[in-house]
Amino acid sequence: MPYKLPEHKMVFFFSPKSGGTSLRAFLFEIENGFAFQDYRVQGKLYDANTLVTNNRYEIVNHKRFSNWRRFALVRDPVTRFLSGYSNRVGHYEELSEKQAGDLLEKHNLAPDPDLETFVDNYEGYKKCSKSIERHFRLQNNFVGDDTGYYERIFRLNKVNELIDFVNKECGAEAAMPRLQTGGKKLSFDDLDRSMKSKIVNLVKEDIAFQAFDDMWSPYAEFAS
Repeated sequence: MPYKLPEHKMVFFFSPKSGGTSLRAFLFEIENGFAFQDYRVQGKLYDANTLVTNNRYEIVNHKRFSNWRRFALVRDPVTRFLSGYSNRVGHYEELSEKQAGDLLEKHNLAPDPDLETFVDNYEGYKKCSKSIERHFRLQNNFVGDDTGYYERIFRLNKVNELIDFVNKECGAEAAMPRLQTGGKKLSFDDLDRSMKSKIVNLVKEDIAFQAFDDMWSPYAEFAS
């Protein structure tokens, strides 16, 4: 489900690797008046991700939100892709032999792939890990294909606009923490042209490019 603020009849849609963990914690503070922190119950750790599971857009009951104010948070799809690789493949090692060895062997794929190997065998690696498959789905899978569904779509690289807007609308002074930052940072500018083109073509149908023309313009020359 998206994150709901019933008191304000506001609902927020978001995707994995698009600031969702931080957004959850921020909206929790909006709703409760105090900052979220990880906690344990009978030895089990609960973090901000446990507050809401962002399910696929198609299985959300949209009728219940027909009279609500609807918002989305999206991220530059190329930056999201590179962050996903750094965080899920690098930091969390979700394509390691330990975590995915049997499926990697089944699909004849090397564990712990570098970026080039991952991109060149993208569809295969997604079959080796449910988490990889989920985190690399286009944002359309979580926020839909229709920008007109939303009163406003915010972008992660200008997230202060969302913070200021929601605080003003809700009469709050909540802060948004920066969470899920693990992994080596990769720059699109440091990649060779061939790799740039491959990544852009994997994500070019993402709704974020439909929502923001200026987000697409730096990548247009690499699309085919």
